[in-house]
Amino acid sequence: MIAGLFAAAVLLLLVVRYLAGILRLRSALRRVAHGELMRPLTLDLPPGLRAAQRDVEAIARQARDLDRAAHRERSELNAILASIPEGIFTVDRRLCLLQANRGVEAMFQLSGSPVGRTVVEAFGHAAMHRLVQLGLQGGKEHRGEITVEREGAARIFELSISPLELGSDHSGAVVVLHDITRIKSLEQVRREFVANVSHELRTPLTIICGYLETLTDGGLDDRPMAENALGVMFKHADRLGRLVDDLLVISRAESRSVPLEVERIDLSALLHHVVEQFDEPIRSQAATVRILAAGGDLTLEADAVRLEQVFINLLENALKYGNRPGLAVDLHLERSGPNIQVQVTDNGPGIPSGDQEHIFERFYRVHKDRSRETGGTGLGLSIVKNVIQAHSGNVSVRSAPGEGSTFTVVLPLLQSAPVAPAPWSAAKKTATEGTSGG
Repeated sequence: MIAGLFAAAVLLLLVVRYLAGILRLRSALRRVAHGELMRPLTLDLPPGLRAAQRDVEAIARQARDLDRAAHRERSELNAILASIPEGIFTVDRRLCLLQANRGVEAMFQLSGSPVGRTVVEAFGHAAMHRLVQLGLQGGKEHRGEITVEREGAARIFELSISPLELGSDHSGAVVVLHDITRIKSLEQVRREFVANVSHELRTPLTIICGYLETLTDGGLDDRPMAENALGVMFKHADRLGRLVDDLLVISRAESRSVPLEVERIDLSALLHHVVEQFDEPIRSQAATVRILAAGGDLTLEADAVRLEQVFINLLENALKYGNRPGLAVDLHLERSGPNIQVQVTDNGPGIPSGDQEHIFERFYRVHKDRSRETGGTGLGLSIVKNVIQAHSGNVSVRSAPGEGSTFTVVLPLLQSAPVAPAPWSAAKKTATEGTSGG
């Protein structure tokens, strides 16, 4: 009797222990199923369940390793997306953003993450909404452009929308945004440049061809008319030559294909040499040109030929467009810290404020008809800007109608290119490239 009760008690204890182990095993499996993997499993199961305990512990370790790997991959992916300058975001089929990198926030100046909002809510742009919607409906890559106005400035974005499978029953798209504002601007500059060059070439060519036709149709027999025709043709052929020369100068300056020939230059001597080349037009216009040089060392490292061309263009413009009784042009020259500053000031008619931001552009003319009459190519100030920038300097203008103009050139004393040992001498070196004003 006692033995039977003892056996029953032992059996009951074993059953209770196994039931408790099964419950702990079930609890452990539930933790694994819910992803609670950071705390180690301490099951302490009876011998008969230890094989199952090892299997559960192995499953937990593998799940923990997979979770860590997935977390690491997500972190790497987020880091990659954050470092990409282009804007990237994903949407579901309802056009709700699922993910977005910092590039999107920067491009659209968002105050926070747009994730969780629809395209319209996030960006407030109906054209973008339509493009993304078309990309989702088409089922293949779709491209388009949008223009976004921000604080008075327009930015142009290209959108690339590609289908994205989010699961067996779900679909969406990944959208990549490229800021193509600068590309579009350069395309516009190129088109305007081609149009301007074509116009500038066509006008003198048309005149030359017209006079040639007149001469071949019997005009050679009329000597005064023939001499006049040849004079006009020579004038416009010279204009074509100066235009080509100036285009070559700008092309070389912008591409840096021809390096600067840097040497030590006495800038005061260079300016005196420039003024000497304008003796005849200065006398004919009864103009006054003065060089006002501050004391001290006024030498710097620069390309003498190109720098001479800069001041020839500036002085030629002052004389050409400031043609009026009592015209005075002053060239103020002084050293300012690590730079030398030259101000070309005239008391001419001045430049309207609306034109000042454009005058350094190629072919831009304040008075278009008058500029063509005086023979300018419209490239002089563009050459000035490009040559000064090639010297790591800058040029600016200050003017008001009726109050004259001041062009300020700032040049560094030192250049990074090798420097010739001998100082520049005006008697030895003169400009050899085109010097027409604009």
